[in-house]
Amino acid sequence: MFGAASPVLADTGGVYLRDNDISPLDDAVDPTAQGADLIRSQNVVPHSIDPQAAQRLWTMSGQLIKA
Repeated sequence: MFGAASPVLADTGGVYLRDNDISPLDDAVDPTAQGADLIRSQNVVPHSIDPQAAQRLWTMSGQLIKA
């Protein structure tokens, strides 16, 4: 309900929410982690808000549905 109706978020978009608040960015992700270990953090990890990664995913998704 917080994400849908909170006046705190009225002019805010594109954020991740956790426990009725905006989730903090976790810059301390282990660079040696692989696979499922990348998702150990309970906060937002940098690659989840990377606009270049989002664009690559969008482009790849478009190519896959055309195939």
